[in-house]
Amino acid sequence: MAELKTEEEQIEAFKVWWKKNGMALVVAVVVGVGGYFGFNSWQQSQVDHVNEASILFESLNDAMTDLSNPEQAKTASFIAEQLTTDFSDTGYAMFAYLYQARIAAEAKDFDTALEKLSVVENKTDDVTLKAMANLQSVKILLAKSNYDQALAKLELVNTAEFSGQKNELKGDILLAKGDRAGARDAYQAASDALKQTAVPTPLLDIKLKDLAEK
Repeated sequence: MAELKTEEEQIEAFKVWWKKNGMALVVAVVVGVGGYFGFNSWQQSQVDHVNEASILFESLNDAMTDLSNPEQAKTASFIAEQLTTDFSDTGYAMFAYLYQARIAAEAKDFDTALEKLSVVENKTDDVTLKAMANLQSVKILLAKSNYDQALAKLELVNTAEFSGQKNELKGDILLAKGDRAGARDAYQAASDALKQTAVPTPLLDIKLKDLAEK
């Protein structure tokens, strides 16, 4: 199964998400909180709450580095569950769901993985988070050989930053369906998009080479 979004990319995406949405969450809760000193006390409790979630998230990242280790996988599952239950009001919870999906996918529990990703898709309006969840769902549906569902889910990803990944996945799906010409076109579109990012794409290059017209 293709590697799901890397930890580094998820962390960077979270920073962007929190910069755009973190303060909005704070302001939304502030409404109705009375009194200057009461607000200061509440504000400090929120800072402590987010800091605690941040520490847990760092521990989760560490545990996710080697899911082949049963102890690390167990630790990752425990921390992710804590983030999604006790810190559901922070942005870290959404990424914990993404990690839960990866843990389940690594264990070949694809149905549970799709359930976790569905939570992200339904609970956030952030297009980046939705795209990340949709792309992971597509990879799982591809692994389950649900090609038509995978293509339909892929159409939900409309953000330019994921254009390369979207087209590469489209190529993978079409190739699995036996459409070599369609797969080649999709891989070429992916290559064109990813060239703009200057990110090496050795695997994609191999896929294109294998489908090169004689």
